[in-house]
Amino acid sequence: CLYVCLRCCPGYRWFTLCRKPEQTLSNDTTKKKPSGYVLAPVPIPSFHKPRFSSLVVVGSDIYNIHGPSSNVSILDCRPHTWREVQSLILDCRVLGQKIYVAGCYNDIHLDSSFFEVFNTKTKVWVSEPIPYNPYSERKYNFLHSKSICIDGKIHVVTDSEGVVAYNPKEGRWDLDGLRLELIERMRSDSYCQIENVLYSVYNRMVIWYDTEASRWRYLEGLVELPTFPLGGSVRLADYGGKLVVLWEEDLLYCFSSFVHKKKIWCAEISLERRKSCEIFGKVEWFDHVLTIPKEYDLVKVLAATV
Repeated sequence: CLYVCLRCCPGYRWFTLCRKPEQTLSNDTTKKKPSGYVLAPVPIPSFHKPRFSSLVVVGSDIYNIHGPSSNVSILDCRPHTWREVQSLILDCRVLGQKIYVAGCYNDIHLDSSFFEVFNTKTKVWVSEPIPYNPYSERKYNFLHSKSICIDGKIHVVTDSEGVVAYNPKEGRWDLDGLRLELIERMRSDSYCQIENVLYSVYNRMVIWYDTEASRWRYLEGLVELPTFPLGGSVRLADYGGKLVVLWEEDLLYCFSSFVHKKKIWCAEISLERRKSCEIFGKVEWFDHVLTIPKEYDLVKVLAATV
């Protein structure tokens, strides 16, 4: 199930992608056939403020990692209820059944960064932070970090050192050779990872990172997909091995006065690796799935197994 978190005024609202009730369709074959999908509101009670980098999903649970000296909020997507466990974290990434968390204390330990592991089965944290690279005295600043998992390593974009990589098997940190290529794309919130491949948006089109060639490539085969509007938010998600893209399109309605609203569009793209360095996409469908006030903003899109 696809879940979408929107920031509204005030608070946050959750939606899920679902089929429309059966309708009588027009016989006009010149018009684009509707997909039959819409974003429907989900009665999820308000909880702690979510951020793009604080929301991750493991199975049927969505974890909201919402700041230092607080708790982890867990949304069970089956009954749509929240529960809490204790935590001390800021940014997180899932690898297997564990959530790896990079952060920085914001109290008297302002310069104290840390990297910890939360076990989603036992719901407990490791007793000590993961150590820094024992071969270097370098200390990394994780205050505004973002992270991804590629080749079994946690790649963290730091404030000052570019991208550093943590290898859980070897228990060590290294400066990462991908740093220059990854930083710019991860500074936005328009990225996701599917089967060890990082996807993002550049020049209003979908791109993917080729780790073998160490460069970004455009995702071929998306001739049916419209170019994303300039300046609008775009969010990507792993939807059972397929790529789901949501984007905003500004609208102006003129009746008695101008009312500025936005459309939310959604596209489902299947992916095929034809050769070692070629990935092609096929647009399964795309459609307008929701209209929202201008003040609403896309936070994140997540796919949970329920």
